[in-house]
Amino acid sequence: MVKFLKYFIEEWGDKVEEQEIQEELEGAADQEELEEEEGKPIKHKLQVQQKVYDMILYAYPALEQMPKSQKFSLAQDIKKCMDKILRLVITANKKYTKKTTLQELDIEVAALKVYIRVAADLTYLPLKKYEVWSGQLVEIGKMVGGWIRSNREANEPVKIDAEIFHCADCNEEIPTKAHKYSMEHFGRDLCYKCQKKQRK
Repeated sequence: MVKFLKYFIEEWGDKVEEQEIQEELEGAADQEELEEEEGKPIKHKLQVQQKVYDMILYAYPALEQMPKSQKFSLAQDIKKCMDKILRLVITANKKYTKKTTLQELDIEVAALKVYIRVAADLTYLPLKKYEVWSGQLVEIGKMVGGWIRSNREANEPVKIDAEIFHCADCNEEIPTKAHKYSMEHFGRDLCYKCQKKQRK
């Protein structure tokens, strides 16, 4: 009976997992088709996540080369910072409101840049590895900056172009306040200079 249950769990557990993955992929494909039909740009949200993942794969072997005295201090701080960056990227991908998460992510990327520079200046990190690693971080930083800008633009209210008024005498552009005043007192659009002339 126990053997049968184990076999059932293994056999059907894998099938259920495969089905869930397939449904998730189909749902993502449907969403992409819907966005394409609506004319919306498809954002590759996982690009930043992949870059961070690649950086971590490069960083861990590099950290192993650091002196033993630093493995539980500077190296540990760097690992925690990278872990937080990865978590924040995943959180930003999942959350609808991303503003604070992206700001935190930007701060952590900046902090990691400082950490690895300290490691390089103290000669705990070879110069070549520092150059490659910092290059990866610069690329991630640019992508995060672009993400922040696109998120800000997406949440900005659509600005309605204000009506532009011109002076009837000199054709100079006038503010709305001057337009209202001149229409009430002179019956036509006049700039402040032309209004003074009319009073004389």
